[in-house]
Amino acid sequence: MNEDIPNGTPNVALNKFFLILFGGLGVIFTVLCVSWGAKTAWLAVSPFLATGSGNDGTVVNGLTRTIDYTAAEEEDPIGESGLLSGNPTGPITASAFVVKDLQTGLDVDSRDSNTLLPIASLTKLVTAVIARDLISSDAKITVSSGVITNYGNTAGFRAGETFTAGNLLYPLLMVSSNETAESYARFYGRASFIQAMNDFVQRIGAYRTYFADPSGLSPKNESTASDMALILDWIRQNDQKIIGITELKSETVSGHTWVNPAHFLSWSNYEGGKNGYTEEADRTSAGLFELGAAKHLYAVIVLGSEDRDGDVIKLLSLVK
Repeated sequence: MNEDIPNGTPNVALNKFFLILFGGLGVIFTVLCVSWGAKTAWLAVSPFLATGSGNDGTVVNGLTRTIDYTAAEEEDPIGESGLLSGNPTGPITASAFVVKDLQTGLDVDSRDSNTLLPIASLTKLVTAVIARDLISSDAKITVSSGVITNYGNTAGFRAGETFTAGNLLYPLLMVSSNETAESYARFYGRASFIQAMNDFVQRIGAYRTYFADPSGLSPKNESTASDMALILDWIRQNDQKIIGITELKSETVSGHTWVNPAHFLSWSNYEGGKNGYTEEADRTSAGLFELGAAKHLYAVIVLGSEDRDGDVIKLLSLVK
C-alpha cells in the first residue's frame, strides 16, 4: 500500500467532481427555466402594457417596434371637439378661396379665386398623379440619406430603406412627406418629373399653376383657388386611388405606421383632400365635401389662411 496517499482521498475527490458537475447543471437548468418563464410572462402581459417611444423615433408595442410619425405641423392646433361644436364666427381669413359645386360647375362663393398664391403641400396632389403615371407601382425606390438630410424626415425613414412606388403614396399624401416627393422625382429624373407636373396642369386647363419642386417647399409653386378646384376635381374623376388614400386615418407598411392628422377625417361628409403649410404660403387646403339637400359634391379651396379649419367651416355653412 502507498502510504503517501491518505486513506479515503479518492472518494473525496470523486464526490467533489460530481458535486461540481451536478451543481453546474442545476444552475444552467434554473437559468433556462427562469428565462423561459420570463418570456412567457412578457408575452402574456405585453399586449396590455402602454407603448413607449425610443430615441430613434420608434414606438415599442409589446415585442414589436415600429416607426410612428405624423404631419401635425401642417395642421392648425384645433381639436376635433372644436370642429364639431358648430360654426365659428368672425371674418374669413384666407387671401383667396372658392366653394365650387362639382355637379353643376358653379361657384357658390369665392374671393380672388384667380389670384396666384403659393400652395405649399397641395403640390403633392399633382406629385401623386405624376408618380402614378410615370413610375410603375412595383418599382423599388430607395430613400437616400441626402434626401432625408435636405428635405426632412416626416415619414420616419431610415436612410437606405427601399419601398415600392405604390406604397410611398401613403407617406406622401397622409403625412405630407417632402422626402417621399423628392425620392419620386429623383428616381425618375428630377427635372423631367417636375416638367411632367407642369405639362399635366397645362393639359387639364389649370393654366395659371406652376411647380418649381415636387414637394411644395418652394414658394414658386403657385396656383389659384380656381385652378386647385379644377385639379382636385380631375383627380376625383380620374384617379380615385389618390383621393382614397387622403381619407385613410392610418396605414402601416414595412414596420412604419403613418397617421393622417387631417381634422375633418371624422366628418361623414368629408370625401378627402390635402392640407399644406409654409411660411410663405401660410395655411392652404383643398377638400371635397358632400353637402346640401341634394348631396352634391363640393370642392372647397382655401389659400393664404390664418385659420384654415375655421375658414373651411364658414365656407361650408354657405351651402344649403
